[in-house]
Amino acid sequence: MELKIPSREQAYWGLRAMKTVAMADGALDDAEVHLMTAVQRVFGTDHPLEQLEPITPAELAAALPDRQIRRQLVNGFIVMSLIDRDASKAEADLVSQFAHALEVSSPEVNDLRHVVEREMFHLRLDLARRVWLREKVKEIWETNGIRGIYRFMRGMVGRYEDAALAGRYKALEQYPTGSLGRAYWEYCRTNGFAFPGEKGGAAEPILFHDCAHVLSGYGTDPEGEVQVACFSAGFQRRDPFLFVFFVLLQFHVGVRMTPITKARTGFFDPEKALIALRRGAAMNVDLNNGWDPWPVLRDQVEDLRRRYNIPPKESFQPFR
Repeated sequence: MELKIPSREQAYWGLRAMKTVAMADGALDDAEVHLMTAVQRVFGTDHPLEQLEPITPAELAAALPDRQIRRQLVNGFIVMSLIDRDASKAEADLVSQFAHALEVSSPEVNDLRHVVEREMFHLRLDLARRVWLREKVKEIWETNGIRGIYRFMRGMVGRYEDAALAGRYKALEQYPTGSLGRAYWEYCRTNGFAFPGEKGGAAEPILFHDCAHVLSGYGTDPEGEVQVACFSAGFQRRDPFLFVFFVLLQFHVGVRMTPITKARTGFFDPEKALIALRRGAAMNVDLNNGWDPWPVLRDQVEDLRRRYNIPPKESFQPFR
């Protein structure tokens, strides 16, 4: 994801618009104030929120010609509408108006309306169509054909067993301490995850997600999953905001988006999410697009973090 740090002036216009969206259905609540405060803390501005006046879509478009800032801001509007876990029709309508005025086309703007209208079938259908799984299936088809698809689909439901494949992953226990391979082995054993090839094990093409956990240092609890999704959105080159939108629904709003994981509420911390996003955006490799972990599994995790330009969490401590 391309992530551009807004100037103080750009942040001023953007915050006015975010506040306008938040107040579309009434006064600001604590979650909305927390989001705007987090944005300022992470990006280093200090505009008094109580002094921010409402702004129209046309005024915002005139003030913000930068197309990347516009795209980022529309994403911010979507997060704002969901942060209180109760998106309203008034908010969705205003987000759509702002996106139109800013000439930003975002599928999440339409998906937000599905959330508001409780059109869950259409929502899940659109996300399933766009999620990284589709690209993985395409890649597998091109390299391994129908047999590869069969193995992948059985692996996705934990029913593909291959003793030789599982043995390859079990052997990672013998890799050097601190290496990516050994860290992945420990990650699976610590969390009780089966290896690819074992009964209940994940499909091998989603290994990138587990490696993102290891390389980022984020856990597998709901808060950790939110942060690793934002981290992944940062390094993702294809449809990156989808990762953020997905975990907002799954782990914050409480909309169950996958049959595997239970929906939860209240786990999207804006400050931590923004820091994770900035860490991922600083990377020079997309783990979900052409990256093969096997050639680097013997390399030290710390060396890979430097090679891939993954900043430590402390590098983005919020401004105080």
